[in-house]
Amino acid sequence: MIVMEPQKLNPYTQAMKNCLMQLQESNVVPELDETNSQFLANMIQGRFLQYLITMICDASDISDKELEKQLSMVLMNILSDKFFAVFREKVKKRPEIVYMIAKRITSIEAVYAKHKPRIDALFRGISRHYFEYQNFKIIVRWITTNPEVEKIVFLSRIQKKVKDASLLKTLIYILQNDKLGIAPTVFNRYLIKNKIDRLNSLVKTGDWKIEAAYVQQQLSGMINWRQYVEKI
Repeated sequence: MIVMEPQKLNPYTQAMKNCLMQLQESNVVPELDETNSQFLANMIQGRFLQYLITMICDASDISDKELEKQLSMVLMNILSDKFFAVFREKVKKRPEIVYMIAKRITSIEAVYAKHKPRIDALFRGISRHYFEYQNFKIIVRWITTNPEVEKIVFLSRIQKKVKDASLLKTLIYILQNDKLGIAPTVFNRYLIKNKIDRLNSLVKTGDWKIEAAYVQQQLSGMINWRQYVEKI
């Protein structure tokens, strides 16, 4: 029989655990005061946000701490007005749900903090049951296709692959002025194939703009989808 060792908890999860320990242990959900209810709600949102950041960083091989901080700020802005707004409204009507969610998170992470499939299942379940988003893949697509998120992922790639300081500076400048999020799509094909010389030539001659116009036309559906989601 395999015995799972206690795991070191994420700071948000540890804060939830500390708060729960101050409440009376019971099979009945306790009545929370506004302070504890709001605190747990904030910690739940923070932990869910951290889960998404870790997921994106792992998938995109982002190891730079400054880029991780930028990603955190972008995700907070993306999620606050829509994704978390639904949750906050539910908490106002049923403050006790934060206790149930916090118990669920702390109990699972206490044993399975490093077990990715269990953690994935945990937060996808929370997304469905408490944030009222049934299709987690749509949420991930909405987040990862956000232009600001794509820029951070692209920045991570060019910092690792582009050694020419002049080219790197130019790519960052282009990225900063790319409102529609076209540049990562244009340049990524060369980065992925390690065609840095070709990329350098496109940037120096300005021919990348021709390709960008074509990509923009091809991605018009995606751009419209982004703009539609932003209005929901």
